[in-house]
Amino acid sequence: MASQMVIEKNYEQYGFREPDESVYKTKKGLSKEIVEEISKIKKEPKWMLDFRLKALEFFQKRPVPTWGADLSGLNFDDIIYYIRPTDKQAKSWEDLPDGIRRTFEKLGIPEAERKFLAGVGGQYDSEVVYHKLKEDLEKQGVIFADMDTGVREYPEIVKKYFGTIIPPNDNKFAALNSAVWSGGSFVYIPEGVEVKTPLQAYFRINSENMGQFERTLIIAEPNSKVHYIEGCVTAGTHINTENGFVSVEEIEVGDRVLTHYGNHKEVYNTQTREYNGDLYQITCYGNSVETLSITEEHPILAVRKEAHDKEVKTEWIIPKDLGKGDFLITPIDRNVIEQDERTFSILKGNGKHGFKEISLKLKTDKDFFRLIGYYLAEGCTIGEHYVSFTFNVGERSYIEDVKILLERYFDKSSLEYKPYNNGISIVLCSTIVARFFKSNFGNSAKTKHIPKWIEFEATEKQKELIKGYWRGDGSFSYEVYKGGTQRRFRINTISKTLALQVKRILLRLDIFASLNRWIKSGNRHDSYAVVIEGSYLHSFGNLIGFDFSSIPYSIEYGNQKLVIDNLVSYVKIIGDYALSPIKEIKITKVKDLDVFNFSVKDNESYVANSIAVHNCTAATYQADALHAAVVEIIALPGSHVRYTTLQNWSTNVYNLVTKRARAYENAFVEWLDANLGSKITMKYPSVFLAGRGARAEILSIAFAGKGQTLDAGAKAIHLAPDTSSTIINKSVSKDGGKTNFRGFVKIFPGAENSKSHTKCDALILDEHSNSETIPQLDIDDNRVNVGHEATVGKVGEEQLFYLMSRGLTEDEAIAMIVNGFFETFVKELPLEYAVEFNRLIQLEMTGAVG
Repeated sequence: MASQMVIEKNYEQYGFREPDESVYKTKKGLSKEIVEEISKIKKEPKWMLDFRLKALEFFQKRPVPTWGADLSGLNFDDIIYYIRPTDKQAKSWEDLPDGIRRTFEKLGIPEAERKFLAGVGGQYDSEVVYHKLKEDLEKQGVIFADMDTGVREYPEIVKKYFGTIIPPNDNKFAALNSAVWSGGSFVYIPEGVEVKTPLQAYFRINSENMGQFERTLIIAEPNSKVHYIEGCVTAGTHINTENGFVSVEEIEVGDRVLTHYGNHKEVYNTQTREYNGDLYQITCYGNSVETLSITEEHPILAVRKEAHDKEVKTEWIIPKDLGKGDFLITPIDRNVIEQDERTFSILKGNGKHGFKEISLKLKTDKDFFRLIGYYLAEGCTIGEHYVSFTFNVGERSYIEDVKILLERYFDKSSLEYKPYNNGISIVLCSTIVARFFKSNFGNSAKTKHIPKWIEFEATEKQKELIKGYWRGDGSFSYEVYKGGTQRRFRINTISKTLALQVKRILLRLDIFASLNRWIKSGNRHDSYAVVIEGSYLHSFGNLIGFDFSSIPYSIEYGNQKLVIDNLVSYVKIIGDYALSPIKEIKITKVKDLDVFNFSVKDNESYVANSIAVHNCTAATYQADALHAAVVEIIALPGSHVRYTTLQNWSTNVYNLVTKRARAYENAFVEWLDANLGSKITMKYPSVFLAGRGARAEILSIAFAGKGQTLDAGAKAIHLAPDTSSTIINKSVSKDGGKTNFRGFVKIFPGAENSKSHTKCDALILDEHSNSETIPQLDIDDNRVNVGHEATVGKVGEEQLFYLMSRGLTEDEAIAMIVNGFFETFVKELPLEYAVEFNRLIQLEMTGAVG
């Protein structure tokens, strides 16, 4: 006997969202006018509009259910019921708008289509934007289309079955879907046709405040078969924050970080997890100091090398798909907070007699910034009472400049000393001034840094700071370089923080500087060099007032006379971004390595080691979204339908779905249903066993974490004799999450020799979580065999002890127990989806994405 198999996968594994670039959307709220507007946009026949309007009446009359999860927070007037993301459905992935294509590429859908799918559909917000079926199946009469195409091109089939398995007045959310449905899949398998490779559909909610209401109708003629699928960085990484560079492991909720848009946004969530797998270490030209160490699946903002000369087109690309020469993106922070006068709080006094805070008001103009530059290069504080600047005797003009500036801003004359051979020190005696420099800029060469208020000042002031800094620690050289010659400016420091900050300020001035490092030896500190060369040489020379006329344009090299060239820089500055080509990618296998990530409000990125990387966390919105789908399956005699859902909606989604199948004589329907995401889920896949010998197996699992209520289960309705059903439910709750199993078995009179078995197992991982089992058996025929069993338990201490005694941590041991608990479900999945399911469980256990 031939069979039909269906797998569904609701695929929200990567939490990200694209900017809303939809071409049309209705206003918020639901009314007759909105329903008519949706139908008009779709150019539907009158019978479908009448169907919608009748369903709207049912929806408006039915109250919100109060028997399941708490739905009181759901506001139907605050939802957008239709969003059209693009003008037309694409025939190839390349035809999709960039944002939509990026979304599906991150989910791996084009790659999956190439490898093992017979057909793919992708829905984005309210519309199916891509649908394709292999030609050999089309020739056999298989129909795999979006539901709108089904209504338009196959009206006889659709009208016959649409709304017959789940009538519009079945429940409030089925009525809502029937009124405003959009998208979904229409699948028709002719008699005797076998589809050996999967069909697959993915559903993506991208927009805020929206409802997604796809409608799926699957019709399997006798003896047909089909497979249908619906569907971090390492410690020490520098994160660019509003308050300077912070190591990723020290990032806290509330910190404001630079995003790839060039603005600062607040962190609202942080994550840490152990990572096992390939770690990518990416080094760019011009930045050997800040190699980016990142997990293989973490998207990075990049420009392909082959596209660079044609157009600058940024993409989010995962490390394993990057290559040498691809350009990584450094956002340039151009925010300006200018203030010509500032007041500083300084501590006065000493430990014996206590301290008091006094205010020091200073005029912070361009000349003052030049004085700061001198201090960063040649200044230090001596004890608590002296500020000293040390220059070479030949730098007389700089010495005089510092003396004038100290007297101008601090109203006190400095003294000049000649402490050794060719050195001259300018010393100012003032406790207040010494503490001002020490607290704002550091005391020694190792601790020098630039405070936040300087990094966001006007560029004209920052130019003066760079000028003063270069006069103290800068140099110019020209030398043979790989058979040619090169001129370069260099600023040396042993403060890595200061080197990074100077590099960042130069970017604001549209000057790219390379950052080089010399490793310390003996008692010496590591040394860092900020190097300006190539096409940025003259820009920097003009900034500091350098006279190029005294520099020769050729040098003798052996028997040759070489012209000194300015090489073109590897790095390009275009608008608000610097593009740095990848120099080297190293891949290392790591085990149990702590990796870190965090989520940023209103954006999807942050800047790690100067490179823009993705959040990689669940798309989170301030407002809730609603997913209310309807799935109808008609399994005609002898067919075998398997329908698998892997659901990982983000935690702002109300997931309220109605799924039902009708199985005729000797048909076999399987639901495999995994619920690992959403704020609230209420979903009970059902099978009506309408023909003799029909069978149903429903295997559902739920994993509820913090703030989640997953009310799931199954229904088996026995209408005919010799039918059988098996319902198995597995649930895990942690961090205060709640799972409910709600099962219903009904055996009607005349369904003799029917068999039904229900089993529910719940695992509770902490004292704050809970689980309830709510079975219902309604038996109207005594000639049947019905059973039910349920267990609720916690992770046993003996299990933990056994696993931990073999080298696992407690978290690893619990994760292993959870994976074993779900083994019944996992072994029913094809290999690709079993791997993905285990990954999702791992992420739920750690609450992190690397």
